[in-house]
Amino acid sequence: MKRLALIAALLLPVAAWAQEFGARTSIGADYKIQKGLHLGVEEELRVGDGTLDNLRTTLDLSYKVNKYLKVDGGYTLINPWKVKDDYSGFWNPRHRLFVSATGHYRVGDLQFSLKEKLQYTHRTGDSLNVYQTNPNALSLKSRIGVKYKGFSSWEPFAYFELRTALNDPWGEVSGNLQYTNKDRAYYTYTHTGYTHVYNNRYRFNIGTDWAPSKKHNFTFGILADYCTDYEIDTNGPSNWEKKGVRLFTETTGWVDTFRLSLCIGYQYKF
Repeated sequence: MKRLALIAALLLPVAAWAQEFGARTSIGADYKIQKGLHLGVEEELRVGDGTLDNLRTTLDLSYKVNKYLKVDGGYTLINPWKVKDDYSGFWNPRHRLFVSATGHYRVGDLQFSLKEKLQYTHRTGDSLNVYQTNPNALSLKSRIGVKYKGFSSWEPFAYFELRTALNDPWGEVSGNLQYTNKDRAYYTYTHTGYTHVYNNRYRFNIGTDWAPSKKHNFTFGILADYCTDYEIDTNGPSNWEKKGVRLFTETTGWVDTFRLSLCIGYQYKF
């Protein structure tokens, strides 16, 4: 069994550098404090288009209230890797707190679940533009899923998740053109607060858990993410900011993206 765990650990970085789409790999541990109460730790690596995206370290505490309900909460240190114009890079840490509640209901060999997760993310960095990014973002994730538990060690699953931004930036734009530069048009922008609430990600995940023994658990899956973010671009010429005027570019608006990600995870249970 130790060989299986070692092989998985060696394969995770290889899978993560796949060039076709994004990839996520994780290694974690679960410690049973007492019946129903567990402490978990996880290290996750995410890549996109063959380049490093971010590293995430999570510590969480979960409690199984009964056979129908589990609650948990924790902290995640997110370290995005940012690349400068000279191709050098730097870490730009974020801090995340989260709480969640998951309901389970079993019908025969099928287990249905509903999960609600509230998370708070604090962004850091001197270059953070507070007019287009909330440094203290709130979001709600709502997930519905099903898992088949009729096999001995394999448990196929599928779920759909909706993410809702609860306090994204919002503002007003005047209709008068103020400035043009390199085929970009700039308009006067007034920030009105962090009041934009909207659904910004739709996710579908299909995969399977594999538990060859009670202490070892592997997860294999594919994520399909469709994101529709309202991106505000207020990085106008600095000389206008000195005049007390912030500019809004015509590139601001809805930006849709789609990505498939290969996911491989391993967890050891104490």
